[in-house]
Amino acid sequence: MVTNLRSRGTLRVRIHMMFLDAPERVKEALVRYVVRGDRDASQIVGDYIDSNSFRIRAERPVRHALRTKGQYHDLGAIQEMINSRYFGGQASDALITWGRRTAPKGNARTAIKLGTYSATERLIRIHPALDQRWVPRYFVTYIVFHELLHHVIPPVRIGKTTAIHPALFSLRERQYPQYIRALDWERRHLNRLLRFR
Repeated sequence: MVTNLRSRGTLRVRIHMMFLDAPERVKEALVRYVVRGDRDASQIVGDYIDSNSFRIRAERPVRHALRTKGQYHDLGAIQEMINSRYFGGQASDALITWGRRTAPKGNARTAIKLGTYSATERLIRIHPALDQRWVPRYFVTYIVFHELLHHVIPPVRIGKTTAIHPALFSLRERQYPQYIRALDWERRHLNRLLRFR
């Protein structure tokens, strides 16, 4: 979860992505632990890792074979690029696959989930409606980015409700370079996606 190396007067540290949204107290303890080997700080960091262990390993194995290569879009390549560019390589433990093709109930869909994330499996599923020639790669990339954010930033309990898109999630999502462009594309093409069979 935390590795460090001193070389020629420089301290290089790699930490798990779970620390991206850690409370300030944990971040300060992390610095004390890495720099000074502080025993109390080590306990705080260890407790935080234990309480976030669901983000380290899947609680439930994936039951179906993963399929990352579609006819037009390669989810594995997209995830690898996003992980490297926006998550510093720290989100490589998330799994990804194209979802199964399902027929809409009734005559037409009224809604469509383009991506989902299961924390218990560490699995992102992308709707097969996006694997079409006319769907631009930048839009598929945005959907994968959104689901990877769920992998990195867990839901937050606020009173009796759970915020699956807490403030930090929304902030990071809005910082994504293609955010506005992707939302605009979705607004203009949603009806066509809803007709997917």
